[in-house]
Amino acid sequence: MAALQANCDQVIFEEYGFATYSRHIGPSLNAYNDIQHLFGASARGAQFSATPAECVLVIDSGFSHTTVTPVYKGRPIHQAIRRLDIGGRLLTNYLKEILSIRHYNLINEEHLVNEAKEKICFVSNDFKYDLERTWQSGSQARNKRKPEDEANEIVIDYVLPDYNAGTQGYMRPHDPSLAAKVKKMGAMANPGGVVEDFMTLGNERFAVPELLFNPMDVGMREAGLPETVMQSLSGLPSGLRPAMLANIVVVGGNCRMDGFMERLETEVRQLAPAECIVRIAKASDPIKSTWLGGATLATDPAALKALQVTRQEYLEHGSGWVSRIFNKTITR
Repeated sequence: MAALQANCDQVIFEEYGFATYSRHIGPSLNAYNDIQHLFGASARGAQFSATPAECVLVIDSGFSHTTVTPVYKGRPIHQAIRRLDIGGRLLTNYLKEILSIRHYNLINEEHLVNEAKEKICFVSNDFKYDLERTWQSGSQARNKRKPEDEANEIVIDYVLPDYNAGTQGYMRPHDPSLAAKVKKMGAMANPGGVVEDFMTLGNERFAVPELLFNPMDVGMREAGLPETVMQSLSGLPSGLRPAMLANIVVVGGNCRMDGFMERLETEVRQLAPAECIVRIAKASDPIKSTWLGGATLATDPAALKALQVTRQEYLEHGSGWVSRIFNKTITR
């Protein structure tokens, strides 16, 4: 990592000749957003300085992996950063394997499966119960169904997109009738009739995102996301832990799945000390939140200047000094 940072400094200052430069890891930029507004406080006005939140624990669950980053006054606390090697790509690949075994061969259809994942998957708050529901017959499921589940069936039909006709994939309530089966076969459709290819999906919908909470389901010897959060907190001074628990912000595309935030908050509350307040909020725009934080910082020249290193300083002190400045192990 140090070698990569040194190479980056060299490219920026020596090859491209930048006059100033500021280096950040992505999650730390979220601290410059209006964090307290996510927890119900009034929005800050148009005239504000880009002052970072004092304490914020950023959970970034994106395409490649999931990271937990404690940020104190805009600076990441590196020794407490934890990484979970599960992201959107792994979930998509896992769904591809399941669908290819149970339905159609979609191994080479990553874009199609990723779209399906975003539309059909949800995080279960009671994995065992939902799994049993998908195994039970219709009459057994009705007898054991919880009241709130009446309008929320797990088993659905996902109609595959038809790129020739320009139609997108979509999900609909499961239709077990013979007509639906004939329509799926397509052999008996009228010349002018609608022929649909669809998949009937049940436990695939919640078994795939369950990997974020139980990686051992696919043999990955890693802690789930709530345990990773507590591991990150254990690397902090004890005085910072309550403040971090009270200011947890989640970004990244995976947090947009239904049930994700509720499950995460429930399990973190179970693991956190009883005397601590646990507040977890999803960024208003989880996809662009990191970029928006950087844009907010860039609008305040004074705040940005305090975080920059000039080319003259780099040439005078070298890359090692620049790294210590960015890591705040020394001050100017």
